[in-house]
Amino acid sequence: MTDMSHLDKKYFIDREVYNCPFCNRNNVKYRIIHSYHFDWTSEKKCYVYFVSCSSCDNVSMHLSFERLLVYNSFGNIMEYKFDEEIEDIDSNIFYSVPTSFFVLDDRIPRLLRELITEAEGCLKMNFLTGSSACMRKAIYELLVKEEISGENYEDRIKFLKKKYPNSDAELFDILSHIQQMTSDKVHEQSWDQWDSHYLKLIIETLKTIFYDLYVLPQIKKEKTNYITQLREKVLTKKKESSSSDSKSDTD
Repeated sequence: MTDMSHLDKKYFIDREVYNCPFCNRNNVKYRIIHSYHFDWTSEKKCYVYFVSCSSCDNVSMHLSFERLLVYNSFGNIMEYKFDEEIEDIDSNIFYSVPTSFFVLDDRIPRLLRELITEAEGCLKMNFLTGSSACMRKAIYELLVKEEISGENYEDRIKFLKKKYPNSDAELFDILSHIQQMTSDKVHEQSWDQWDSHYLKLIIETLKTIFYDLYVLPQIKKEKTNYITQLREKVLTKKKESSSSDSKSDTD
């Protein structure tokens, strides 16, 4: 069977369905409810598309430098659709709001989520300096939140790695070898911007680490609680059944 899991990481799967950033449903129908354009520069126009989820009715916004729509009129009703000749809708959109939602569970601390989201937004618009700053800040805040000590940056990451032995060690190894990270005030140093491929590697690494540290333990706890509740129901039912049988024997 063909592996189609890569579609879960897209915004728009095709002209009919997408992955909703609000209700977190995959492969749900959407509608383009409005579109307009404005002058990005004196020579370039930017097109704005507003998309509504058919499940939760929340609206997301998407920016592109391309005219992507076709129009169909049904009496007084105007229907907007992305052009069927566009093979990959996402690749034609450079910025969306919400910008990221596939991994950033709300159990991840808010500051860390916001920094990742801002970094991804900057990266999509090719603001590499801004994205680089957000990533350095995110690493710094992670180390502060986890109360990680060490004489230098590499020692701190090793400490973090030791603190979470159940997480993939390779993730922390990637962080420990990040270029231009220094031992003090990680987010306040003078540095050059990272290129887009390097930034994507760091962003995806941090997102996975955040998921391991803050989401998985909660999921395991919730599953354990659920199993415990089921067990209690079984024991209660068994106890009630036993009591009922004893009463019948007495009668």
